[in-house]
Amino acid sequence: MSEYVYGIHPVEEILAGRVRPIERIWIQKGAQGSRIRNIVEAARCSSVDLRFEERRRMDRMVPGGRHQGVIVQCGRKETLSLDALLERRAPQDEDPFFLILDRVEDPGNLGAVIRTAAAAGVHGLILPSRKAAPLSGVVSKRSAGALDRLPVCRVTNLVRAMEALKARGVWIIGASAGASQRYTDVDLKGPVALLIGGERGIRRLVREACDAVVSIPMQGATESLNLSVAAALLLYEVRRSRDEGGQ
Repeated sequence: MSEYVYGIHPVEEILAGRVRPIERIWIQKGAQGSRIRNIVEAARCSSVDLRFEERRRMDRMVPGGRHQGVIVQCGRKETLSLDALLERRAPQDEDPFFLILDRVEDPGNLGAVIRTAAAAGVHGLILPSRKAAPLSGVVSKRSAGALDRLPVCRVTNLVRAMEALKARGVWIIGASAGASQRYTDVDLKGPVALLIGGERGIRRLVREACDAVVSIPMQGATESLNLSVAAALLLYEVRRSRDEGGQ
């Protein structure tokens, strides 16, 4: 099956990675700029079917999407099994650093978190097979192309996957607004997986499978942070701990 991915940065990532099979690229007639020219040149060098199209038709291809004058029809993002993800060697032999998302059903939220996760150096994203947004063109656009740089694993049973991680020595830290322990009070230097809930939070059984559950302290009447903001704080706390600890 194929899908439309749109936007300059996501299409650049797909062309650079050459992981997904590319069927066709559309460029908006009259589109200008060095990055558009580079995409056209890369498509021609790769013998990809390249077509120039009116903006109105491209707008209809991705309703509501800001395609920035470029759309690619390509294979869907491939996902890994949990075993395959765990066998991948981390860059510079770092301790494993994973992100687990429970019930993130909004594709915009998922894309924003993926963008931050890739920037923070996460080695892999683990998602449930059900009750999670599909890895669509919307996710790719919101991730600014980071979706094609971050290994993703889909699992049918999140709790069972967490137990497999723990058997490999990975410490699982869940995030919940009601937790008494602050996120700055846990050791994040070793093998770790952050678990963050989506729009409806973490399920009870998933929370109970965590090694520790932490919260982000709030001031005033604010009850919780936006998902992508909370994820950024937690992910970069892991990155800071590792950088300071020489990991």
